[in-house]
Amino acid sequence: MARQEIDKSNPNTESNRKAELIELEQELVALNPQIFQGVPTKKKEEILKSVSITLIQERSHSGPLPDADTLIKYDSVIPNGADRIMSMAEKQQDHRIKLESNVVSSQSNQSKLGQSFGFFIGLVGIGCGTFLAFYDHETVGGIIAGGTVVSLVSVFVIGRNKQKEDS
Repeated sequence: MARQEIDKSNPNTESNRKAELIELEQELVALNPQIFQGVPTKKKEEILKSVSITLIQERSHSGPLPDADTLIKYDSVIPNGADRIMSMAEKQQDHRIKLESNVVSSQSNQSKLGQSFGFFIGLVGIGCGTFLAFYDHETVGGIIAGGTVVSLVSVFVIGRNKQKEDS
């Protein structure tokens, strides 16, 4: 059976009511083919007229922008609504890219600063240990120089392991 077109702008016309009844009958028969078996035509029409159907439509969309149908509806309600939404999404994307760029730059600078401080601490620790060892304090000098090297290597290894875990 062909689907009847329903004029949504004027739901009270006789042709619309008939089309709705035909559509309702088709949907009920699709759910249960024997639903009207043995029911006289007049009784079937009365049943269909008394049945109230609520259409629940669920739509799902994932993403930063609404789907095309929703954009068209926004455009019909808000002047230039779709264009304004697109502009807002573009501004948000530019903002997010700028933030990510700043974060990457900041992390890079932090890493370089950490390496510079580590190098400086290493030189000072080894230099102090060497100085003490040179002036007859070999044990203390060895502990300071050795402790500095072990500490720096430990920090380096722990940092590498953390980077692997984060990846």
